[in-house]
Parts: sequence; structure tokens; C-alpha cells
Amino acid sequence: MKTVYVFSGGIVVKSRKDEVLEILKTNPNEQTAQTLVDQLNVDRTNISRYLNELTKEGLVKKIDGRPVKFQIASVTAETHINFDNLIGREESLKSQIQKSKAAILYPPRGLHTIIFGETGTGKTMFAECMYRFAVSANVLDETAPFITFNCADYAQNPQLLYGHIFGVKRGAFTGAEENREGLMEKADGGILFLDEIHRLPPEGQEMLFTFIDKGTFRSLGDGKEKHASVQIIGATTETSSTFLSTFNRRIPMQIELPSLEERSLDERLAIIKEFLQQEANRLMQEIAIDKRSLLAFLLYQAEGNIGQLKRDLKLVCAKAFLHHQTSNDSEKLMIIEDDLPLVVQKGLLRMNDVQDAMLPFMDKRNLYLTLKPGTEEVVWGQDPNKDMEVYHSITYKLEKLGRENLSEIDLEELISDDVDQYFENYVEELSHTNAYREIISDELWKLVNELYDFAANRMKRDYDEKVRFAFALHINSTIERIRGNQFISHPNLNDIRRNYSKEFQIAIEFSNRIEEAYNIMIPLDEIGFITMFLTMDNHEKQKIDERQVAVLVVMHGKSTASSMLETVQELLGTTKGFAFNMPLTVGTETMYSQIKNYVQQKREEFSEGIILMTDMGSPNNFGNLIFHEMGIRTRVISMASTMLVLESLRLATLGRSLEEIYTSVMTMFQTMVRLEEPTKKDEKKVIIVACFTGEGVSKRLNEVVSQIVNLDEYEVIQMQSLEREGFKHRIDQLVTHKDIVAIIGTMEIHYQKIPFIPAMDLFKRDKILEFQDLIGSTITLPEMVDSLTNDFTPELDVKTLFLMIDDVLKLLRRDNELIIENTAIQALSIHIAFLVDKVKKEEERPLFDDVKYFHQENILFFNQVASKLSLIENQFSVRFTEDDIAYIVKMLVDNQVKFGLHTV
Repeated sequence: MKTVYVFSGGIVVKSRKDEVLEILKTNPNEQTAQTLVDQLNVDRTNISRYLNELTKEGLVKKIDGRPVKFQIASVTAETHINFDNLIGREESLKSQIQKSKAAILYPPRGLHTIIFGETGTGKTMFAECMYRFAVSANVLDETAPFITFNCADYAQNPQLLYGHIFGVKRGAFTGAEENREGLMEKADGGILFLDEIHRLPPEGQEMLFTFIDKGTFRSLGDGKEKHASVQIIGATTETSSTFLSTFNRRIPMQIELPSLEERSLDERLAIIKEFLQQEANRLMQEIAIDKRSLLAFLLYQAEGNIGQLKRDLKLVCAKAFLHHQTSNDSEKLMIIEDDLPLVVQKGLLRMNDVQDAMLPFMDKRNLYLTLKPGTEEVVWGQDPNKDMEVYHSITYKLEKLGRENLSEIDLEELISDDVDQYFENYVEELSHTNAYREIISDELWKLVNELYDFAANRMKRDYDEKVRFAFALHINSTIERIRGNQFISHPNLNDIRRNYSKEFQIAIEFSNRIEEAYNIMIPLDEIGFITMFLTMDNHEKQKIDERQVAVLVVMHGKSTASSMLETVQELLGTTKGFAFNMPLTVGTETMYSQIKNYVQQKREEFSEGIILMTDMGSPNNFGNLIFHEMGIRTRVISMASTMLVLESLRLATLGRSLEEIYTSVMTMFQTMVRLEEPTKKDEKKVIIVACFTGEGVSKRLNEVVSQIVNLDEYEVIQMQSLEREGFKHRIDQLVTHKDIVAIIGTMEIHYQKIPFIPAMDLFKRDKILEFQDLIGSTITLPEMVDSLTNDFTPELDVKTLFLMIDDVLKLLRRDNELIIENTAIQALSIHIAFLVDKVKKEEERPLFDDVKYFHQENILFFNQVASKLSLIENQFSVRFTEDDIAYIVKMLVDNQVKFGLHTV
């Protein structure tokens, strides 16, 4: 609520809320609501309302107790982040700061800059520091703009992107009723920061390059050139070595920010202290973090770098605030080990590895690190944590639930889940949206959300993003299966229809919408699977018997089992399950002894039986041993994958029996590896496109491969590599009657010495050329020489000629990143070979129409081709005419494979 002034007879009268604030300012001591009631003679309800509003606005501090007291909040000095107070300025960021200052000061208007760094390393903040340095160095005026724009927002809509950056002229398109200024004009005289610059589509790159090269641009629909003085700072998560060469050439200054793991412990401690200090200042409350919690934050692996560190610190501060609000145990907010996220707690496992390095950080006299409010605060630019939203949310819910006479224990239990959920997507940098958008189209994601919103309304149940994402993956796979005539049967369809009749009816409606959107027919079995997704609900508290089947994962490797189980636990939101890692240095007997002792000590937890998940070898025998030695029923599922562990643990937490789980999971496994037999075409070589989930990028990879190779010579087969053993079994079947020349996959797979090509290589021109050279052609070069030798002049060394032509064409393709289908390359090789023969025989060759014009139009490439052909001329004592070379250039240009790269 803003301060309200009432004008009466020319006299300004302050509002009651203003008077409350004035009294608290005049008397900085703690005061109760009743004291203010007595002073102002106002209804207590209104005083309480004013005090709560002032507290939410951060102007007043609320002190819990009996009675609750209020005090004016002290105002602390704020300093915007800049290079002078940036953590790491004399250590890990020293060279980066020097380079950025040089970029700002470079005459006449600075150098355009690219900032490289992983997600969460502080690229946006570093760009803001560059801007503030430019202002302090008088390179930019104090009023100079700093405009930020995320290129990913419009990556799929080039026209909208163009209009947003460069502006729109009235009438440019339907609905453009007025001239609209673009970001380039808004940033004139300042800096334009383009985040995720690698997401610019080709059209966006071209228009940006035109501005960089000439300093001019055109608004959409406007033929008139405009000028602007703007320094471009881009940011990308790509590495400098793999970044687009077009950007590297045009943007000279490149700065790489280190990951959090690469920075010193001193710097990490400083970041932790600074953030906790900010929270203490915002809450006007002392915050203490115990020694083990601080150690955990110093040592854990934050995959999202500083962004994740801040997110996790914010989470524990919120939990500490919640504890403080629901108990009177301490005057300060206490951060304790039990409140740390699991990933942070794991940092303590690294203590033995870095004991010596940790000594300087730990004062043995103190058990806590304490931060008191009032210390000068450094404000991080564009810091989404700057507001008090989460703390106000907690306070509001406590007050609301308190009015319903719930106990303090109930309050904390009910709210803590909300706090965890609030932070799941708190920091945008850590959002996995971009990751799964690579394999789920916007169209499908929109449809899935519409379907689940409909189901949520019908069922009066919430379905969170994890459930929706899992369903989207499933539907993506279902559409591919149906279109490929691959059908699967549901093992318990009748039970599903009987036990979940409401969900089954909604699943039928789902299937109608999907059929309409994708022009397919969904069989009844698939509707059964859709029903199962509708029964999944991460938020619904199901009353399940505490005695459950235990899921025990045993796998070879130092962390294979624990990593897999942890992933599954996080997906399901449970702590159930047991993992045993089996390093190769540990013998089978030793491993079994460890498992046996563990099961005996916690025998009650295994009373309903054990699902033993193994990868291979001797652990497969542990099930029989456990049953015979301890009498505990055990079912073994070998060749376990994340998907199978996920399903096993999900069913176990739902209280399913041992046999139900085993039967269901084994059916799932058989379904996963049951793929349609390919058409037998033994004369064709085979290229396998293997995708981890069998969805998403597989179609795009297939399209790219199909353009690179001759489909008369090669067969491209899509396969699922989620279950490795099933995938290898399928390869074993194919290799008996097919010549498999390569496996292209999203995850590395090496089997039977078949060459493996990473999927992303097919989106890089230099790698595509290597791929073409690898697979070669149906007709080999020696075969070509043997079949054509009799057609050439006897004194001509045909073998040497073809070898040299092959080398020349490889040089031309690689130097110019030309992607040409292999049959076209063979045809060109034969053409050049016979051209040499004709020159030798002094036979007449055809003239090329308008050769001078064609030469001038393609002068750079024409000269490159002529230069490479000179190798053949010198070797065989021939000279090619301008017409001869023009025909070769035209064949190279006309036979290029053209498709969009970097679009997966």
C-alpha cells in the first residue's frame, strides 16, 4: 500500500499508516501494537493491518514473541556490483577484467565482446560490470542505456526477432499500426547485451553481422538505413572452441568465465558470506550457519555454478526463517545440516579429500558463522532474489493457517513442502526447459499442458511439470511407434480399466485430441498406458502400508549404482531404495558379505521381499544366496537401466507386491527392446541412428543423414539405445545380413568395432565431411579405376590420376565446407579424369555460356578451384581452359546439400 495524503483546505494530512511509521521512526525502540493503539486512539485491527503492510514493504521489522513487537527497520547502504567489489577481481577473474576494460576503452567506441561461460557463472552480471566501468571511465554517459535481450525467446520466429531488435515500420505487416522502436535504437549510445547469442537463427545472425560490419540497420518494412552507436556484448554457454566461426571472426574480444569448481575456496566462501549477508539485511535478522553446513556449501558440486549456489542458499534461508517463525528456540535464523538439500549434503563426502585445504576456513573456537544485519550490502544486478516474496509467502501462510487453529507442528509440516516446491524452478538459469525443448516440440508441449489442465480440472488434482514432461516423452515415442507400425500391448489393460475408470475415460478424450492433432489412430493398449500417466501424482499423499518391497541396486563401478538410484529418487521425490557400488577392486565375496550384513542389520525393512537390480555378472547370483541364507524372497532383474530402476521403485512406493513389481518391470523391459524388423535389403549398407529415448532428435538426425548419403546405396535405421543389452541384441540380429557402416547416436555406443559418430557431428560441416569420407561409396576407388582403365589413353596413369582427383576434391570440400552427396563426387571425379584424357588427346571440349560473367560472379571460389586443379595440371602436363574450370565449379555449386544446421 502506497502512502496516501488527504488534502483538506490546503493542509496536507498524513494517513494513519503514515502516522504509525512516523511514531516508530521517532522512537526506534521495540513497540507493541497495543502501545500504538494507545498513542493514536485507533482500532487495534487497523493498527495490526498497518503494521503488517509496513512489514511486508520492508519498512518495519517484526519481532516474534509474546506479545509480538515492531521496530523501524534500519536502512543499510547499497552499492551496485562493479569490478572494484567483484569477488575474484584479484584472482580467478583478474585477466578477464583486464580484457573487458580493454574492450570498453578501445577507440573509438570499444570492441564488441563475447562472454563464454557455463550456466550460472555470472555472465549477465559481468556484462553489467563492463557497463558500469564504461560509465565510470567516462566512455559512456551516466544516462547511457544498458539493454538486455535473450536471443532464445525468439529463436523460432526470425521475423518477430527482427522486429524486436531493429524495430517495425507502420504497415510492415497486418496489425503493425504504428512505428515501433527496436532495441538497437533504444540502446543507441550505450550497450546491447545479447544473452544466449548462439540461439540466434541464421537470419538473426546475418542482420546482426550487417550492423557490426557497417553500423547500420533497417527496421522491418523500412527501406531506409538507420545508424546507431551501440557496443554489442554477447553471452553463450558454448565453448570458444566450438562456437560459430562467423561470430569468432566478427567479434574480436572473447572472455571466458571460470566455473564455480574452477574458482578457489576463498572465493566460494566470499560468495556464500556475501549472499547470507544480503539475506540478513533483507530480513533485519541475524543468520547463523553451523560449521558442517558451511563445509558442505564450500565443497559440494554445484552443477549450476553460482546460480545454483545462490538458489540453494536461498532455500536454506527460507527453511531457517520457517523454523524461526514456528518456534521460539532461538533469536537468530539457524541454518543446520538437516535442512540442506541432498546435493549440498553430499559435499561433506569430499572432506577427506581436501582436509588440508579446509583448515584455514574453520575457526575451531566457533561452531557457527554469524552474519548480523546492517553491514553494507552489495546488490547483484538483475538479482531475482532481491525481493522478499518467499518470506512474505511463508508469513502469510502461517497467519492464514494459524487462524484455522492448527498446531505449530502442523504448520511447519504443511509449509515446508511448499517451500521446497517454490524453489524447484526458482532460478531461471537452472531451468531444464531448454534441455527438453530440444526433444519435445513446442506444439506437443502446448498440447500436453492443455490436456493436463483439462485433467486437473476434471479430477480436481494437480499434475506437476515432472509428470507432464514424462507424459510428453511417452507421447512423442507413441506417435513415432504408431507411424512406424510398431505396436505394444498393455499387460494389465483390464485391471487398468476396472481400477481407474475415471482416468481411463479421460485417457480416451486425451487420445481423441492427440489423434486429431497428429492424424494417427491410437489403439486401446496405448490408451491403457496413457491412463497410467494420469494416475501419477507427485503431490497426492497416498496412504500406503509402511511395509514395502525393498529395491536394492548393485552395479559395477565406483558410483554407478548410487548415481542411478539418486537420479530415480529425485525424479520420484523419495528417499527409498538402497544402492551398493561395486568397484572393480572389490571381490564378489566381499561385496556379497557387505550386502548380507546390511540386510541382516535392517531385516525389518526387507520383510516384504527384495527387488535386486544388477547390471551383469556375479551379482545376478546374490538373489538366490539371500533367499537361502536369510529366507527373504528376492527377485533379480539384470541388465538394469535407469528406466527399470525408476519403475521398480515407483511400484514399490505404491505398495505393490514383489511379484507384481517383477512381472510389470520385466514386461516393460521386453516392450522396450521389441522393435520392428527392418525390410530386408541386403544389397544396401546400413547406418544406425540410435537415440537414448527413441524420440525427439531421431527424426531430425534421420533427415540430415538422408540428405548426405545416397538412399539407393544406404538404408538408415532408427533404433532405441535406452536399454544397452537390448540394443546390442538388435545389432547382433542385423549384422548377420546387413553391412552396418556406422552408428550415429546421442550417447556414445561402441559395439562390434562399428564406427561411432556423435549426433552433434552431423550439425557441423567439417564433421559431415569426415562422415562422408568414412562411409565412402558402394563403388570404391580401386573398383572405379579397374572398370575405367581401358577407356583412357594407354600412357595415362589412371590410378594416380583418380587418387590425385580424390585428394583435390577433398581439399576443396574441406576448405569451403562443401557437403556433396557421394554419387555426385564420383560423377565429378570421372568428369575430371576424362577431361584430362581429352586435353591429352587435344580433343574439342564444350564452351561454357557467359563464362566471363560466371567467373566474375564466383571469382573467389573459381580461383580456389583453379588453384587446386593446378596440382593435376602440373602432374599430368595439361592446361585447363576457363571453360573447363567453369563446368567443374558449376558441378560443385549445383550439387551441394543444403540444409539448416544448429537447429536440433
